[in-house]
Amino acid sequence: FEHTEMGEVHRHLDFINIMTYDFFTAGSETTGHHTGLYQSAHPEAPARTAAAAVERHLDAGIPPEKLSLGVAFYGRAWTGVRAERNGLHQPYEEFAGYHSYATLVEEYINERGFTRHWDASAKAPYLWAPDSTTFISYEDPESLRRKAQFVREKNLGGVMYWEHSQDYREVLLDVLHEHLR
Repeated sequence: FEHTEMGEVHRHLDFINIMTYDFFTAGSETTGHHTGLYQSAHPEAPARTAAAAVERHLDAGIPPEKLSLGVAFYGRAWTGVRAERNGLHQPYEEFAGYHSYATLVEEYINERGFTRHWDASAKAPYLWAPDSTTFISYEDPESLRRKAQFVREKNLGGVMYWEHSQDYREVLLDVLHEHLR
């Protein structure tokens, strides 16, 4: 971002999609909210958040109505995670890939030893399974309601998502439609 002139570039663009997901991936040192709205209250929590990305764009002089907040219709998983804080912001042994939201609902949320947790500071859900030491960061209806509220409060242009087939029942899409109208 610091190697671009977004304050100038936006004049030539109708809109800018901000990819505010994949903040934590296979290359991250710890687990974390891959699409958190705000920073976790934990001292080790990095400041990679959707709100920080939006502020960076606004600080560059981009009008808010040109910005679209990115959301993820999938979750990212890590295994071999330390149990502290239910796996949140902990080192891990292996990045275990991603799961569509539909798969998370059908097979993981409160299933197979996973428990849903809510990070009130980050406004983000996550799953923890202590027996398999597996942590999953994802988006859900509650986090998307918070993001829709953020979009309205900041007068942003809207929301973009990745990607439609990950929410084939359109549960998340319906939440966005309902709360952004």
